[in-house]
Amino acid sequence: MQSSSTAQQRAQYRESKPLHGVPGNVYILRNSGLKEGLLQIGLSRRSGWAKALELNRDKTNTIPGNYECIFEMRAQDGGGAIEGIFQALQNVRCGRREQDFFEVDVRRAEIIIDQCIRDADLKFQNRFRQESALREYLEKENAANAEQAVDTQFTSPSTPVVREGIFKKAFSWMSGVMN
Repeated sequence: MQSSSTAQQRAQYRESKPLHGVPGNVYILRNSGLKEGLLQIGLSRRSGWAKALELNRDKTNTIPGNYECIFEMRAQDGGGAIEGIFQALQNVRCGRREQDFFEVDVRRAEIIIDQCIRDADLKFQNRFRQESALREYLEKENAANAEQAVDTQFTSPSTPVVREGIFKKAFSWMSGVMN
């Protein structure tokens, strides 16, 4: 049992999750030694052409024929894009998982890749905007808290410091009336 859980952990480590937010090129490679319609789809921080050259020069590569890059598209969130692509193409996957071969029409693969990259990049941009806005808000909040700390040093301890807001203003007014 432990061997299967260890294998699952290794498989999760190899997945694209660590590449989320990392820009890259999604490519489609065709190999002349394989049957027509069998494509290798992957992600590289370099170009698809560089990946094809790398596979063609690899002496340990057991697949005959030469690789040729037939499609390439840039993604801001490479990990998110490739995860979406593999999810969309899971029913047409062929061979060993680490080789990422798919039996699919080139045009259909291009359309799926284009849509998955658009979706992943949009999610990435929205997440980036949200995180930037939160960071900006926290910086303003920290600056206001620092300013408030300086103000409290010069006020009497009996005066409660109340930040702006309708409930806090009401509390301040009520505590002033009751004193």
